[in-house]
Amino acid sequence: MMHLEEQKEWFSTWFNSPYYHMLYDERNDQEANEFLSNLVSALEPEQGASVLDLACGAGRHSRALATHGLKVSGCDLSPNSIEEAKRNSDPELTFFVHDMREPLQENYQYVFNLFTSFGYFDDTRQNALVLKSVHDALTDPAILVIDFMNTHKVIRDLRFRQEINKHNILFHIKKEVTNGRIVKTIAFEDQGTSYFFQEKVQALYLSDFEELLAEANFDIIRLAGNYQLDAFNSETSDRLILICKKK
Repeated sequence: MMHLEEQKEWFSTWFNSPYYHMLYDERNDQEANEFLSNLVSALEPEQGASVLDLACGAGRHSRALATHGLKVSGCDLSPNSIEEAKRNSDPELTFFVHDMREPLQENYQYVFNLFTSFGYFDDTRQNALVLKSVHDALTDPAILVIDFMNTHKVIRDLRFRQEINKHNILFHIKKEVTNGRIVKTIAFEDQGTSYFFQEKVQALYLSDFEELLAEANFDIIRLAGNYQLDAFNSETSDRLILICKKK
């Protein structure tokens, strides 16, 4: 059994930092509401269907799902994000700290893994642990949705360096592709202290997901390339959205 406090993987520190939320404060509920409305319309879940927002962050997608009459839970490895989700959400939403590689204790009819919250691990084999956990927890109609970046377009259009000023902090951003991962380095100073974080996401393509999902006993039943759920095109799509059904 893995213990996050001992692993000190990049996501266990960066996602739990207040600076993460400062840098990405433009991520708003309106974007989440529009995407989830389109997704719910496409999936047509029954009222009260059980849903898990896997790697939910501060809960913006969970809140959007709950407006559609669904029974929503959200989990994330960051205690700070879970506390923020609880503060900003209605009491009927359930949030809990969880490493998505480990078995889930409840069953769900739908699992949503959104906004490129997959492929974080140094060992690519751990992706299979995530999918096994989800597979074991899913019950009829047993739908998994993965919303990932379109890796081909992201790498092609990569901005290697930029500076972002947020909350009177100048974030120095460097991006590169190394060892099959897209690595974002974030360096900044605040109140005389220097900080350094990294985000590392596996450069997974559609073919990688097809292999992973087949091995985990999922069928891909629909592909989409944006939050309007238009067809996926590797050259032009901003996202790779996979709607899958447990075999």
